[in-house]
Formats: sequence, structure tokens, C-alpha cells
Amino acid sequence: MQLPLPVSLPADETFDSFVAGDNAELLELLRSLAGAMPAWRISTSLTSLTTLQLPMLTLVGNEGKGKSHLLYALCHELASAEVPHVYLNLSSWAEWTSSVFDGLESLPVVCLDNIHEIAGQPEWELALFDLLNRVSESRFTVIVGTSRLGHSHPAFLLPDLRSRLAWGLTYQLAALNDEQRKDVIRARAAQRGLRFSDQALQFLLNHADRDLPSLMTLLDRLDTRSLQEQKKLSVAMVKRELGL
Repeated sequence: MQLPLPVSLPADETFDSFVAGDNAELLELLRSLAGAMPAWRISTSLTSLTTLQLPMLTLVGNEGKGKSHLLYALCHELASAEVPHVYLNLSSWAEWTSSVFDGLESLPVVCLDNIHEIAGQPEWELALFDLLNRVSESRFTVIVGTSRLGHSHPAFLLPDLRSRLAWGLTYQLAALNDEQRKDVIRARAAQRGLRFSDQALQFLLNHADRDLPSLMTLLDRLDTRSLQEQKKLSVAMVKRELGL
């Protein structure tokens, strides 16, 4: 089994830093999965997985819903518990060969980020289909994946792959409301030793792109500006960073 080089996952994207909103059930399921490994098949809290024909959990949603965050968080928990696992971001599929899936059914957990990236790539679709078959037969491994596309989306060219993906459990992630977005920003800012005033936070949400990736990028820039200017975050600083 040949794997890509290990990747460094964002250290601050953990279960504790995830603002669940309407995704609390999914968060609890992933926490239970991490805690039950490697004996997940006898866990009474994982019957939704143990009874499936294919032990696979797919998190579906548009960009910025927190899919990758949850996958990173799961990997952090597994690493802390020294549970063998692999994380593959399929956005990088062009840098590898499809044999990267060979032998993964020997690991307790396989995390596949951005499965939609291989949609329309016949060789990769077939390789993933073969992996899912092996996992279904062995029932040793749990696959946790993320995708912007549901399993029935026609972008997946191989009908058998669409069928296998449907054997697993799919969660459609719900978007956060404005108050929950504020909670995310406050929590991430606190991790950096920063604190927003209520006015500055509201101004940011009113004038910046509201998707979480854009907000986190803006927070990184504000962190840098705060250090450079040796000032606290304020409406004036947010205005300057946004060019207003």
C-alpha cells in the first residue's frame, strides 16, 4: 500500500471548535465513532453504521458548511488515540495514481475529502468503486467522506459507483445562521488571543463575504493587522482591512 506524503491538518479545526448549529446529531455521531475505534462494530451508539451494507458516512454540502473541519477533527481524535487511519484530499488526485486506494481496507478509518473531485474521471471512479466493494466485504473499515455532490448526481459517470455510495449513510450539512457565524468568529479569534467588540463583529458580517472560508481568511488578515498596528480589533480596523 503506497500512500501520499502525510499532510498537516489545521490544528484549530477540532470537534470543540466546531459550531454545530443544526448539525449536532452528526457531530455526536463522529465523536462516538472516534471514541469507539477500533471496536466500532460492537458500539451500541453506532448502530446507524453497523447495520449498513457499506460502513460509510458521507458529509454533503456546499463549500463553507464545515465538512472538511469535521473530517480534520475526526483525524485529530484518531491520531490522539493512536488509531491507524488515512486522510486523502481528492482535490489532489491528479498528483497521484488511482492505486492510492489499494489496501486501504486494512485500516480502521479512511477519510476521503472532496470526493466530488474525481467525478467524471473513469479510472478513479472505478478505483473508488473497487475500494467500496472491499470495505463492504471486510466490514473492518469505516469510510468517512465529504462531497459537494450527492451520491446520485450524474457527474459520477459510473452507475455502480452511484449505487455503492448510496449504500452508506449521507448527512446533508445545514448552514449556520448569523448568530452561529458570530460564535465561530469569536471562538477562532479567541484561539488567536483576539477579541471582537459586538460592533466590530456585526460590521464585519454586514460588509464582508459571509461564507466561513472567506470569514476565516479575513480573520487571519485582521490578526496580522492587529499585530502590526499593536491595536485591538475595532470597527475602524475592519474598515481599513476591507478597504472601506
